[in-house]
Amino acid sequence: MTVPTNLIADEAIRFWPALQAKVDAAAGLPLGVDDKVTLALSEPEALPKDGNLRGLTMRTEMGTYHLRPFGQPCIEGFFGGRYAKALEDAGDGAIAAASIDEVVSFLGNDFRRKLAPLCESRWTRDPFARGSYSHALPGHAGDRAILAAPVDGRLFFAGEATSPEFFSTAHGARDSGERAANEVLAAIGKR
Repeated sequence: MTVPTNLIADEAIRFWPALQAKVDAAAGLPLGVDDKVTLALSEPEALPKDGNLRGLTMRTEMGTYHLRPFGQPCIEGFFGGRYAKALEDAGDGAIAAASIDEVVSFLGNDFRRKLAPLCESRWTRDPFARGSYSHALPGHAGDRAILAAPVDGRLFFAGEATSPEFFSTAHGARDSGERAANEVLAAIGKR
């Protein structure tokens, strides 16, 4: 079982018999908001490969930008928290528009013509995710172990929210999948 914690906590997925400890643990590990936008860059040589730009760090309504990741002709922008949620609520294209405006504020208005939106995520709007990465509410870090624990040697849990050390990461999700697969093999070996 590897689904977003918000789906378990909201009981969009129900267990029979009920697994209240899993539902409670998932509620202690809700998903936050972390959205990404990709902008096409028509003149990539104007920016360094694998460079970075940061918004004004004295405010929370800002993005961070990865310039030409892996040398590609694009910019990746990242937005989080309440600001990302407000941009999601503003509708399709709002994240891209905000990122273009911010990049232009750093590099000059001439740069606007070099940028075009490619795609943007809106994770809280996705009914199969309802958020992006998990975070432990105060006092709930131990819920990761509760969520990760197998049930009766038949139901196994994986995903970044179950990782004790690398939660909120892709490698935490991968590692937890390997852990769960080993638990399955061990359970099969006992039968």
